[in-house]
Amino acid sequence: MPDISLFGTLNTGLLGVYASKLAMNVVAHNIANANTPGFSRQRPELLTMPPIPITSLTQPAVPLQIGTGVYVRDIKRVRDAFLDIQYRQTNNKYNYWDTITSNLHFVEQLFAEPSEAGIRYLFDSFWSGIEEVITDPTNTAAKRGLVSRTEELVQHMQDLYTRLEQLRTDIDNEIAQRTQQINAMVKRLADINAKVRTAVSLKYTPNDLLDERDRILDELSDLADIYYYEDAAGQITLRLGNQIVLTGQNVVDLRALERPFGKGFKEIFAGNSIVSINDGKLKSLFDLRDEVLVRYMNRLDEFALSLSDEFNLIHQDGFNGDGSVTGLKFFNDIEAERIKDSVLYRLAGAKRVENGPINRISGMSDRIEISDITTKPFIEKGAIVFFNGTNKVFSANVNPYDNVEDFQNTLSTITDRWFDLKIGAHGDGGYRLYFESSENLRNTLALDFNGNMFNTMGFATKNIDVFTIDRRDFKVMPGQYKVSINGTEEVINITNSTTLEDLATQLNTHFGSHITAYVHEDKLLILPTKSNEFNIKNLKISDSGGLFTQSNLHIETYKALDTGKETLENILQRSEAFSIRIGATEIRIDPTKMTIRDLADKINEANTGIIAEVTPHSKFVLRGSRSLGFELKKVIQGPEALWTALGFIDPDGNPLNDWDEGFVFVNPFEKPEDQRIRYIKADALFIDKQLPKEPYRFVEKLKVNSTIQSNPETIAVDIGYTEENPNWDAKVFKPSGRANTKIVEMLSALRNKKLLNDGLESFNEYLGSVVAELGVESETAMKIKSNTDLMKKEIDGERERVKGVSLDEEMANMIKYQQAFNAAARVMTAVDDMISRVIDKLGLVGR
Repeated sequence: MPDISLFGTLNTGLLGVYASKLAMNVVAHNIANANTPGFSRQRPELLTMPPIPITSLTQPAVPLQIGTGVYVRDIKRVRDAFLDIQYRQTNNKYNYWDTITSNLHFVEQLFAEPSEAGIRYLFDSFWSGIEEVITDPTNTAAKRGLVSRTEELVQHMQDLYTRLEQLRTDIDNEIAQRTQQINAMVKRLADINAKVRTAVSLKYTPNDLLDERDRILDELSDLADIYYYEDAAGQITLRLGNQIVLTGQNVVDLRALERPFGKGFKEIFAGNSIVSINDGKLKSLFDLRDEVLVRYMNRLDEFALSLSDEFNLIHQDGFNGDGSVTGLKFFNDIEAERIKDSVLYRLAGAKRVENGPINRISGMSDRIEISDITTKPFIEKGAIVFFNGTNKVFSANVNPYDNVEDFQNTLSTITDRWFDLKIGAHGDGGYRLYFESSENLRNTLALDFNGNMFNTMGFATKNIDVFTIDRRDFKVMPGQYKVSINGTEEVINITNSTTLEDLATQLNTHFGSHITAYVHEDKLLILPTKSNEFNIKNLKISDSGGLFTQSNLHIETYKALDTGKETLENILQRSEAFSIRIGATEIRIDPTKMTIRDLADKINEANTGIIAEVTPHSKFVLRGSRSLGFELKKVIQGPEALWTALGFIDPDGNPLNDWDEGFVFVNPFEKPEDQRIRYIKADALFIDKQLPKEPYRFVEKLKVNSTIQSNPETIAVDIGYTEENPNWDAKVFKPSGRANTKIVEMLSALRNKKLLNDGLESFNEYLGSVVAELGVESETAMKIKSNTDLMKKEIDGERERVKGVSLDEEMANMIKYQQAFNAAARVMTAVDDMISRVIDKLGLVGR
């Protein structure tokens, strides 16, 4: 069988020319698109033609495989799909944090901290205005300045709040625009899917279409998290977030539709299903609009709500400069417009629970055995002078190493006493020592002459100044001496035989409505009556004749029984311990030790989210904190008698409920209308219910009271005082003088009172923490963005290394394919010469 023909060899050379020419075309295409975004370099896939097995004259027995040339099977893109996936995931995160960073930077500029245009500067200026009123409470200009500074702070807060809301609106508009942008890109992908399907069916690779598809997918990864897969026809199915938006050539249009609550901001829907986006620019826009900006607006809301409510509760308890009780609130209440769409934020009792009768005063307590009290010894000799504030006074003495039981026995022998010293059980167990009287023990002055008896018995004491004359100093010349006490002028007769006891008798006779004189252990004590509050500063003594001067009248300080501790035992007339429950937290109350302020502290220490406090005139207050969404959102249980005594509710007439610890005082599951009826007696503040993904909008309602705004003289400055009352419901409320600035001082003290952020921060700390939180969040976002940017660039660099066009490499390929083309052409020329020789010269001899 003959060898392969020369024409076969010619065809082999021709295929080499064609293959090299096509490869040169690919090189030219790569070079032309070296700077085209998204272009992937291409490589010709060269394969040998199928060989021909033949036998020849030179190889007659064993067949040979004769090559027949080369062909280009395909032109392939050089691209790493794994790097594409990594890049798009990193690109998601980068664009998320890039958008967060830029917007937080804008918010920082709005807060303008630190600067004279910042909110903290205006807050400090506002508080300086309060201090100026304290310095001169009669100065109308200072009060007007306080109102002006308050309005400036309010206006700045509202302007900042409006700008944050406008930023939310701008972001919402961008979400709608980005939705349309995504729709356009998805439709372009659907068109590419159709063309790719056609190309695949024709058995060729549509490289440039695939590059365009990858470029669009890269752009989509800027906006959202995308997931896709390719089917056998080369088409992709695309999922954006949690919804499929492209299947082959079928597109599901995204729609930005207004949500039915709040301000109607938009959500993205695919068909009737909401699209949940987890990364990318769109995710950051949703987070900024619905979480980040809302959080800082809520911080301003909390500040506005707490500031207005705290100021109001204190301010309405005071008197203005002319002694008129204002009852005014400094700010308008931030209350709900519609009760049906509200929640209960705060309850304040209707009663001023103060200046009621003190019938019991506790000393030693928590003793396991009665003998632990009765055998307690007095180390030194001592005495206590008891004075009922009018005309009764006596002393009771102890000797060294007498015990408490001995002192009890001594007291029991005194028939004129108006109290008893008792030992009894209390609280959750144990015994205590206490004074008990059917009379008001506020009217009792008990002086400890040696300064250790009350301490030994465990009673609280206070220091009292008393006018005193020592017997050794009573050396007065005989005569008649004019003495005036609080405007009452009388003559005191002194003879050579007049004793301290005689002087005491005369003083009691002439001035018994102002003082009581009593001699104890060679000392004449001049005790102010209860009407003078046991305070010698309320005695105006004139000694024109020099009686007191000659007798060396002087002031001595004694420890006195503290009769002013207003324990719950006295308020509730109950010594047994009881519990209140807030949610699942039980709070045990010992009424023999705790005052209503102690009760408030105990509730706050429980960290239930319910904050308790007491107003200047002892109104008990409960409010919901930030963690509960500013709502009394927990079931509060406890004895009905407690809540009735604090002025929250009226008794239901059923005595079985009085000390039922399971009595439900606050039920957050009640309708607001029913709650309003339940607490009609109390001062209840209902606020608007927060809508999902929306701020509370308290700042928008913050406003200075119009009466104070127009007439700053109505600002309360004086705390006044309440008179004693028989039932712990102080109703008589009187001014103590225009120079008294106690109310304004209490307002000033709010600056450092921990009321915000669940009772963890003061007003002064709160604004600083908000600015610090913003700064930290912005810095954190910047760092994450920088780190993500580095990762993105590294992945993109690696991706470009794989798919990018290297001009050096392409020049080398161009030379390679050019030389191959030239060689193949030379082969064809040589074969042409050989064919010409065979055809033209073969068989001709001798020509």
